[in-house]
Amino acid sequence: MSKLGFWSIVMLGVNAVIGAGIFLTPGAVIRLAGTWAPVAYILAGLFAGIMALVFATAARYVRTNGASYAYTTAAFGQRIGIYVGVTHAIVASIAWGVLASLFVSTLLNVLFPQRHWAQETHLFSVKTLTFLLFIAVLLMINLFGNRAIKWANGISTAGKIFALTVFIGGGLWVITSQHVDHYDTAGAPGIYQPAPYALFGFVPLGQSTLTGVVLATVAALYAFTGFESIANAAEEMEEPDRNLPRAIPLSILAVGTVYVLAVTVAMLLGSDKIVQSPDTVKLAAAIGNDAFRGIVILGALVSMFGINVAASFGAPRLWTALADTHTLPARLSGKNRFGVPMLAFAITAALALAFPLALRFDNETLTGLAVIARFIQFIIVPIALIALARDRTGPHSEVRRNTFTDKVLPIAAVAISVALAVSFDYRTLILSPHGGPNYYSIVLIVLTFVVVPAIAYVHYYRTAGR
Repeated sequence: MSKLGFWSIVMLGVNAVIGAGIFLTPGAVIRLAGTWAPVAYILAGLFAGIMALVFATAARYVRTNGASYAYTTAAFGQRIGIYVGVTHAIVASIAWGVLASLFVSTLLNVLFPQRHWAQETHLFSVKTLTFLLFIAVLLMINLFGNRAIKWANGISTAGKIFALTVFIGGGLWVITSQHVDHYDTAGAPGIYQPAPYALFGFVPLGQSTLTGVVLATVAALYAFTGFESIANAAEEMEEPDRNLPRAIPLSILAVGTVYVLAVTVAMLLGSDKIVQSPDTVKLAAAIGNDAFRGIVILGALVSMFGINVAASFGAPRLWTALADTHTLPARLSGKNRFGVPMLAFAITAALALAFPLALRFDNETLTGLAVIARFIQFIIVPIALIALARDRTGPHSEVRRNTFTDKVLPIAAVAISVALAVSFDYRTLILSPHGGPNYYSIVLIVLTFVVVPAIAYVHYYRTAGR
């Protein structure tokens, strides 16, 4: 079997990172950072590059197809590995739910722009029913197997590249030919609305341009999610020890350049329109021409559809992988005659639906949750890398050490991860829009990050006879 060469790894990285995020996040980022919004994307890209290199370096020590579960288990054993593995599966389910929610919201906004019922978020709303129908459609696609997944990945890639190319190219033409410059509106009162900085959202520390950029960086990071998966297929790559550390920075640089260019073009076209738009695809809000805007929105929809298909295939397989290692009950890995792990799919779909419902389809909070939920991996994996580099026994003794990638980068990754994690406003997850406790969300968080991992521990040690 031929393996992925250097440029194939670069393209894999670009395709893994560019997704729905760049179409959706500009409104929140501009509101928080104002004219400094492109800087927030640069900082998010730098963090993504550091973390991706950390994951790639860990893949040198753990030569199976890499994942946070494999790295932490190799470094610390099953006790920590189980928690990281289970929460990784949960996070993947949440991430799919966010993607599905954003697709459904965008689709309804496009098809029924003037209908108030398209915006309702209660349990029996049209949005909820459409969400369920979309999950059913994704299940049907999964029944067709890998060929359908490859097809979906292809249209997703074509859709996002086409939409971004049209937006950047068309936007630059409008800016240069019509001398348009609305960049400074990003700093206007009512548009620039930096939130007061508070640790975990509860301990106020003041407000400044710098703190606004930090909060905007957390929001911008959603556009870079996916970087942690670049090194997952290390076994299928040529000379991963040599190629991954070179290919990942190039991938992140290419993606970051496209993002900064797209956001700058959008701000020149109309920062105020982006922030004030009720639409899900914020990037298209600054476009005045209906046909031009429609092309970008259609491209974003195609991209989100393809990404949802890929997520609906990959997320349930994380549960089956845990079942195969006896971390979770073996019946989770059972498949029907079409090869679909139905129980794992059902659990993933239930989690994917639960969080958008609990958070009332609040897109900004959902994208924030999709980022913050990953920080368990972003903090533990760098620490695991340091531990792996210090272990000079067994297979780890043959790995060539590098002070920069083995020590400096993981220490920086932990420091930045902690700084960003404490900057997130967790009140959005536990308080309702009316100010009272959001009991549905609180229960879900406790179940997914405490109860389910506890069940996994009990099952593993009971079946292992420990």
